[in-house]
Amino acid sequence: MVLPDLEGEELPNVAAACEVAIASARETLIEAVKTQGTPPDCIQVTDCDGQEVVTIFLADLLRN
Repeated sequence: MVLPDLEGEELPNVAAACEVAIASARETLIEAVKTQGTPPDCIQVTDCDGQEVVTIFLADLLRN
């Protein structure tokens, strides 16, 4: 399942995009626990052309 972020956010570089994606993934996990929902498998960041820049797998966050 894909839940697109229609507003998006411009960030200066891939490192910043990674930080935002990780924070978003953590918030998504917390919300899923609170609502007993199922979080997505990953948060995927794309550039303005829709090309994948980075993918954060939520399972990796749980392992760390």
